[in-house]
Amino acid sequence: MATEIIQHDAAATGCSMPSLTSNVQTVLARAFEADAVFTAREIALIEPVAKAVAVPQPADEKFLRQSLGGLSAALPSQSTDVVSGNLKLRAYMSMLEGCDERALAYACRRCLDELDWMPTVHQIKERMAKWVSPEEAAIRRARAIIRAGRRAPEQNDVAAIPPEEVDRVNAFLRTRGIATQFAPDGTTFQAQAA
Repeated sequence: MATEIIQHDAAATGCSMPSLTSNVQTVLARAFEADAVFTAREIALIEPVAKAVAVPQPADEKFLRQSLGGLSAALPSQSTDVVSGNLKLRAYMSMLEGCDERALAYACRRCLDELDWMPTVHQIKERMAKWVSPEEAAIRRARAIIRAGRRAPEQNDVAAIPPEEVDRVNAFLRTRGIATQFAPDGTTFQAQAA
């Protein structure tokens, strides 16, 4: 079943990162449709996705420097001397260390679109917090499907009737003189005369 969840297609994606199969993508695409119902097989297919954890791709020092350099070149900031500039760069680097590379790229694009001045670390982090990785989006969709519990009924898929309910219905039928009895699986049978 693992091959049904992910596939490696380096030629199509340009990287060796695993991606979801088309079967899983089709199920996840219907996650927020109001009338969508899912078969037991579809739910079994997405359960491993729902249990997964999205792992960030930490930005390396070179990527951090390039991102901050791009922001600095494109957006004006207070004029500073060399020493202050180096201190500022080190502060940005230490505060953004370990952040997700894709989230930082997203935040930098947003800063370029929205701001007139070089952003503070706080402004960059605010925008990074709004970014959702494709992996996290898939996990959230899978969890939403499972949480909603909208299962399609399958052949011979009858919910078990609680034993106390079976006893209550059978007692009611006996008081009316009806010989038909119910079983916990929802089937009926003829009671034997005592």
